[in-house]
Amino acid sequence: MEDTSEYKCPSCGASLRFDINKNSMICDFCSGEYNFAYIRSHFKEVTDKKPDDFDWVERTKYVWEPDMLDQLAEYTCSSCGGNILTKNTTATAKCPFCNHEVVISSHFAGDLRPDKVIPFKIKPEEFAEKYRSSIASAVYAPKEFREASVKDNIVGCYIPIWLYSCDCDAIVNPSYKVKYEIIDFPTLGTDIKKDIFYSVAPFKYDKAEDFTESCLTGFYASRYSIGAEHAMESADREIKNVCSLRAAALVEVDFIPDVAKESCEISKRKLTYYLVPIWFMNVEYKGKEYTFAMNGQTGEFASPDIPFNYKSKLLFWSSFIILEVLAFILSYFYLKEDDSSIEINLLITTLFTLFFPTIFVFGASGIVYLIVSRKFIGGLRCEKKYSIAGISSYIDKEVKVNRINNK
Repeated sequence: MEDTSEYKCPSCGASLRFDINKNSMICDFCSGEYNFAYIRSHFKEVTDKKPDDFDWVERTKYVWEPDMLDQLAEYTCSSCGGNILTKNTTATAKCPFCNHEVVISSHFAGDLRPDKVIPFKIKPEEFAEKYRSSIASAVYAPKEFREASVKDNIVGCYIPIWLYSCDCDAIVNPSYKVKYEIIDFPTLGTDIKKDIFYSVAPFKYDKAEDFTESCLTGFYASRYSIGAEHAMESADREIKNVCSLRAAALVEVDFIPDVAKESCEISKRKLTYYLVPIWFMNVEYKGKEYTFAMNGQTGEFASPDIPFNYKSKLLFWSSFIILEVLAFILSYFYLKEDDSSIEINLLITTLFTLFFPTIFVFGASGIVYLIVSRKFIGGLRCEKKYSIAGISSYIDKEVKVNRINNK
């Protein structure tokens, strides 16, 4: 059995919940309101704080931590004593017996405690409205995306990430060393899809709070399953590859990948453990899941390309048929010969229309389709595509090139 905790009102004993608007814990029963500083003190969260000199990078030197595999684990509800069965990486849960929200505090004990948390600032109603205006209101969206019930699938999640900063010295030849500074590169501490995460990033990390378990109440949260050592190894590989390539181009020398990466030195490593807020919503369509996401702090919205319904095809082919018939009529009067029979003129016009105007009619139909249907498309072809951010976006623009003294 593992330890869980529940936040109850100090005044009346009812359950507390995190209020996005007030950025504090409130009691729906007595209307009590408590800020994070009070919560940390009253529930003695500060006693679990890591030592002041704690360093995640140093910890990797003497603690080997393999990536965690999803397995079922059993926890005890702090409110009623009932058993809660959930994944071993899950950090919040709802008791099936008393229906209370609990935090699995053992996942945040001691040096497993996150350094910072960014509380939700965006409400689920804002996510639902953005989805409605962009997706659900589009005439061409399949009915599965336009049903009001899909908004019931909105889930708020705290995602564990590692914020990584370091210096990289790229020695590109015996004479030059190029220094790059990488600042606050976020690398995932869990196995969610990278393209979804990076499409709603970045977050305003300077607005983060010192970690408190209380703001996780009512949301899904998990501890990291990808440890600090593996997170740094993954980031270091990309950093060495990108920096060595940039350095070779800067001093105009040949780039030999394996040799260049081996000559890179990483120093001044700094690693910070964050929990960041993201709203998710999944819609299933023809056996495939489409995931929509919104940054819970900034409101950045990301959506996949959604298939059009039959109405979009109907508009295109209607345009094509109308323009094809018009082209046929014009071709008939242009090509007809008075001394030929109607049948011969129709045959010549048909052959001519099939082999010549049809190509232009097809293109014109596409143009008409795009112009006329633009207001029906909505956000089905999103402006911001899913993408995976590379390390290049987090390299400081100021680059230092030093000549190496070989004497």
